[in-house]
Amino acid sequence: MSVQQIYVLGSDGNLWLEDGPFGEQIPPPRTPVDGHVDLYASFWPFDAQATLVCGDDGNLWLEQGPFNAVPLPDSSYPPGPGTRCQIDGSVGAYAPLDEGDIFVCGQDGNLWYEFGFGTTNPAVPPPRYPVDGDVAGFQPISAKEVYVLGSDGNLWHEFAPFGAVPPPTCTAGATTGCRTLVDINVREFMAVDSQHVFVVDAQNNLWLDAGSFPPGKVQVDGDVAGIWAVDAETVFVLGLDGNLWLETAPFGVVPLPLCSQTSGFGQGFACRTLVASSVDAFGFFPDAGGVFVIDFNLDLFQVSPRTQIDGNVIDFYPLSPGQSLMGERRHARPALRMVRPTRPIGLGRSRLPRRG
Repeated sequence: MSVQQIYVLGSDGNLWLEDGPFGEQIPPPRTPVDGHVDLYASFWPFDAQATLVCGDDGNLWLEQGPFNAVPLPDSSYPPGPGTRCQIDGSVGAYAPLDEGDIFVCGQDGNLWYEFGFGTTNPAVPPPRYPVDGDVAGFQPISAKEVYVLGSDGNLWHEFAPFGAVPPPTCTAGATTGCRTLVDINVREFMAVDSQHVFVVDAQNNLWLDAGSFPPGKVQVDGDVAGIWAVDAETVFVLGLDGNLWLETAPFGVVPLPLCSQTSGFGQGFACRTLVASSVDAFGFFPDAGGVFVIDFNLDLFQVSPRTQIDGNVIDFYPLSPGQSLMGERRHARPALRMVRPTRPIGLGRSRLPRRG
């Protein structure tokens, strides 16, 4: 399936909504969405008519199409057609659950759960509860459950109600208003669910943690730059050499043999398949065209069929057919963001404070 609409953030900080079919011209037909977009906190779309955008000044906006004016005129919440409203300021990373509930990590490393910014005159910031401090990364599972990576490399599984910072340690299997240590020495992570988390340690080794700490732990790979978990048995792995692999369980052999060389159970069992090479960043969007990669030249490609979409790209988000329907509101949490090892972003990879 070829993607027909995609948000693309250029290396110049300009955000566009681009229209297919792609491959005929670079850049393709496109509409400006915003400018001066933060290349780290970036943007997070809901559909072709609504997206969150973080400016390079740290201000977070909910923007409503139709797009064209840059910037869109300001309004109160919810924004009317062709306007935007501010959600928060001094933002370093964020992960929305829908258009009214969001986890926001400030540039000071403090993580908040924010909600209820649907009033006539919304406050900036909106009503919120503190979740944790000294945060290096986070991934919400729901409004009541979030994984938090501390700046000390400790990965925690935290449960609402939020308010105490840091939350107390859970005892006797409790899952209310407390946190459980999942792993230590973590560089980055991606949770599949409440019981399975892929973690990359400080030595760039990839592990699958299962269960409570200390977890059942098995090594998946080494020399890892970035990951994207499909489920507890399937994970995309970007190597430090720029090779992107699709790896399938059972894990434990490093590196896994090529799927084309395995026998017995056949292809896709305890093996890996090369997806692309010279990859600087990637994302997996099964409902919007599959795997997309940015190569070392910042050119954006859809992998299958291999089609160049644009150049000088720093971030992207292809839309599924439902998200592309004009006028259809999509309130569910959007899919994961892309993986960029030199500028980690997205669900499970938000990094604060920004370095460099």
